[in-house]
Amino acid sequence: MAYGVDGIVELGPTRQRTVLATLLVEPATAVKPEQLIDRVWGERPPQRARQTLHTYLSRLRTALEAAGGPTPVRRGGGYLLDVEPTAVDLHRFRELVAAARAADDAHAAGLWRDALALWRGTPFDDLDSDWLHGVAAGLERERWAAILDRNDVLLRGADHRSVLADLAPALDEHPLNERLAGQFMVALYAAGRQADALAHYRTLRQRLIDDIGSEPGPALRELHQRILHQDPHLVPGVAAPVTAPQPAAAAPPARPASDAPTQLPADIAGFTGRDDAVEQLDAVLGGAGDPPSATVIATIGGTGGIGKTALAVHWAHRVRGRFPDGQLYLNLRGFDPGGQAMPSGTALRTLLELLGVPPTKLPTTMEAQAGLYRSRLADARMLLLLDNARDAEQVRPLLPGAPGSLVLVTSRSDLASLVAAEGARPLWLDGLDAGQARLLLASRLGPDRLAAEPDAVDTIVAACAGLPLALAIIAARAATRPTLPLSALAAELADAGNRLDALTGPDAATDVRAVFSWSYHALGAEAARLLRVLGLHPGPDIGLAAAASLARRPVPQTRRLLDELCAAHLLSENAPGRYAFHDLIRAYAVELAHAEDSADDRFAAQRRMLDHYLLSAHATDEWLPATRDPISPDPASPGVVVTTFTDNPGARRWLTDELAVLLAVVQGTTDPRFDRHIQQLGWSLATFLLWRGHWHHQISVQEAALRAAHRLGDQPGAADIHRRLLYAHMMLGRREQAHGHSVAALDLYAAVGDNTGSARTHLGLMWFFEQQGEYHDALRHARQALEFAERSGNRGVLAVAYNGVGWTHSLVGEHETAIAYCERALPILEELGERATMADVWDSLGHAYHQLGRHPEAIGYYQRAADQSREMGDRRHEAAHLARLGDVHSSAGDQVAARQSWGAALAIFDDIDHPEAGSTRSKLAAAGQDGAA
Repeated sequence: MAYGVDGIVELGPTRQRTVLATLLVEPATAVKPEQLIDRVWGERPPQRARQTLHTYLSRLRTALEAAGGPTPVRRGGGYLLDVEPTAVDLHRFRELVAAARAADDAHAAGLWRDALALWRGTPFDDLDSDWLHGVAAGLERERWAAILDRNDVLLRGADHRSVLADLAPALDEHPLNERLAGQFMVALYAAGRQADALAHYRTLRQRLIDDIGSEPGPALRELHQRILHQDPHLVPGVAAPVTAPQPAAAAPPARPASDAPTQLPADIAGFTGRDDAVEQLDAVLGGAGDPPSATVIATIGGTGGIGKTALAVHWAHRVRGRFPDGQLYLNLRGFDPGGQAMPSGTALRTLLELLGVPPTKLPTTMEAQAGLYRSRLADARMLLLLDNARDAEQVRPLLPGAPGSLVLVTSRSDLASLVAAEGARPLWLDGLDAGQARLLLASRLGPDRLAAEPDAVDTIVAACAGLPLALAIIAARAATRPTLPLSALAAELADAGNRLDALTGPDAATDVRAVFSWSYHALGAEAARLLRVLGLHPGPDIGLAAAASLARRPVPQTRRLLDELCAAHLLSENAPGRYAFHDLIRAYAVELAHAEDSADDRFAAQRRMLDHYLLSAHATDEWLPATRDPISPDPASPGVVVTTFTDNPGARRWLTDELAVLLAVVQGTTDPRFDRHIQQLGWSLATFLLWRGHWHHQISVQEAALRAAHRLGDQPGAADIHRRLLYAHMMLGRREQAHGHSVAALDLYAAVGDNTGSARTHLGLMWFFEQQGEYHDALRHARQALEFAERSGNRGVLAVAYNGVGWTHSLVGEHETAIAYCERALPILEELGERATMADVWDSLGHAYHQLGRHPEAIGYYQRAADQSREMGDRRHEAAHLARLGDVHSSAGDQVAARQSWGAALAIFDDIDHPEAGSTRSKLAAAGQDGAA
């Protein structure tokens, strides 16, 4: 809302207010309609966006003109608000900040006070616009920089009491900000509280060490010494600095350090050698030659198994204290044995999720995702480790756009174009020299054992050719056999020469084959067989039940076999119960499987693996309520371990943990004999991907399922998949693709006479048009859905269609008709026990009765809907019902009950990061209660 000469001016719905806010960001500047549409709706504009925009502008003119304010005018091919920029708080703030920074301290203090007094809450908090949220994030950084600069002025002016009063809440919000801590220490010292200033330093130092493994910076350490020795020049009036010099526009970390992501893998135990490489990386980080606009990029190159990742992880842990805003790690799978490097778009979305962006809030285009990613990293000090990159083009979209962060990239390629175009600092790893190789063996086996057999050690070192992975595998074998002479290992390795081209070929996989081979042959028969079948698994890692299914062995026995492989360094347990290969060992396992196991055995193992994933994913469906026709997968093959579930959280947790593997299985399975598995995996994953908002994953999974259905000639199945794709493309705002899938689905349903499928497709189209605000089109599709449902004989779909027709009648203002249709649905649903759909119907009835002013009935229906959703664990719908329940209470004049309902809804919305949190918080604030309380 806004305020005019006669009080509050009602500015209309969210999108209409967004139009006004967008014009105010650039006052007296014409904004083209296309820009307005993009800034207001982003990647999902309505079908008649220009017409809707003109309607909003017309309503704004009417409201603002009546209030005596400036109105939007057409000029220069766009729209503008013809006001002086300084009449807008945003621009007045910037003007005052610029003046304060240019003024002497005597005048600056008042300017800072006036500038910061303009802030009243979070800008654009109740508006749903990615563009405006980006503007707000930048404004928050400007505010924080202004606060820090204001503090310096006040401290120099001996206004220590004011600074102390303001610093306490700021320190709660930014406890690890060293510039802020320095200001606090100076204020305490100037107030005669030297002991408190020194105590704060000790507390901060310990917290920095505990939280991020770093000592305070040099400026704060120097300040500590000056306070400790009671430096007479530290008090105001002397030119000596009181805090570390900072650029005027210095911004706080992108997120509090206590909430910073820490994604680095564990450091390598006993890491040794590579001292020169560590020094080179230290020099890259400490170099002063980078221009202010540069992001520091370092690349580590080398052949497979040379130790690139080990060095990168070790060094990243060594310097992580320099990056308090977090450390991100991502394996780009550039040289994955399956040949499937991670696409840059997938990597970008993964990094955004690691940065805390929920899937439902990801922009739909890669360009917009890249912009959001750069915004999240702007002004942050973050370390980004991109492991196993394919080439520079894969990496380039993942680079931050602002200084402050460090990007560390490992690759078997030299990434020359990244060096040339982005100024990356290259480091190429060669093999360890003989001394470093001996140090590595000594760290694993102990110096005494090496000293007892120096000749054998020389042979091993020479044969391994400085390859750390080969040395680690040899050391693992020797460590697990303490009585085995090293000379025996040396002789075995030397004898492998002609048979396996031991460590002499130009290709890294060939170089280590000898080492892998005798490590493999040292395994027991069962462990060796497990290694081979694990090579058939396409995912990035594997769980215990899936491994047991591949091996056709009981879970306890499989666990012991996996432990044996880990002890031999042929496998690693990266997380409890999750196992992964080094990619070279995985390639070797694949070779072994094709060389030693028959095609029939490999097929049977792959079938067991797919049976495990399909039947386990299918078992989650019982706990993810959705109105759809069931499927009946074939029974499990002998030896398959199927994961079962007892509640909704357990089902969702399994799907979350296995999602990356399931996606790899769907995309990596190309044998047409497994088409039915892939098609049914698409069905089994659809509800979870929908609930989580993983629209891009939904599309890739369903497209694979669609290809399988076409090969199987399964028209009904293909129609169902087209309907799922229709929904996913609608959620991404891809109207053309959505329309194509709707036509395909309806054609196929018509061809096979599936009225149920046709009804569901029209219900999906009803929802889509409702979201666009095109309620009459939504009603048209609801009626078509009802026609098909009545012919289908499917009473569950008939009830859903009754509710759809009722809901859309209410949206167009025909509330009595809406009630009549919704009431037809209830007895059917009660008979069928469809609890989720009953909650939807009660919600529709609540809406209709609310619009009719019949508040007691509306309250009763909304309360029943909320209770039902809560009982089912459907928090998203529970919060939506509670929010609307609060609206009814407010309309009925019961503000206490309204605040209670809105507060309960907001708690859930905030917890699940739902976009309705902002509007609900605004309602609470308007009702006299801070939604954050």
